[in-house]
Amino acid sequence: MTEPVRRSVRVRCDITHAFEVFTSRVDVWWPRGHRRFENSQMTLEALAGGRFVERSDQGEENKLGEVLACEPPHRISYTWYPGATDQPTHVDVRFVAEGEETIVHIVHSEGTSGLGETWPQRSERFQRGWDLILPAYATLASQRLTPRN
Repeated sequence: MTEPVRRSVRVRCDITHAFEVFTSRVDVWWPRGHRRFENSQMTLEALAGGRFVERSDQGEENKLGEVLACEPPHRISYTWYPGATDQPTHVDVRFVAEGEETIVHIVHSEGTSGLGETWPQRSERFQRGWDLILPAYATLASQRLTPRN
């Protein structure tokens, strides 16, 4: 197994809010440019066996992954299907309270996907992706929640 992608971000909110925004508000913070469909809604079901999907406004679904473990508000772990393969990678997200803030740690690995030789190239893309996606998450999590429409 090769070295996983590791990223962390500090958010200015309590751990419960940080977890809630990551899971229940993924459609709000996930950048539109990092989606398969132009007009879509993303859902991350925060329970073991839950689905992580992107649904187009036409009803077409793109399976992004499946939740393997969910321990609110401390951890969520899910498979992640990278765009060019049907072999899932593994994402483990941990939330650690630190005073009035929360540190969110991401470990993205090849898991049991068998990507082997292609993992180094894919991991570079995942690194760039997390470097874009995590700041978008941190910005929303650090703000007060607004009511959903």
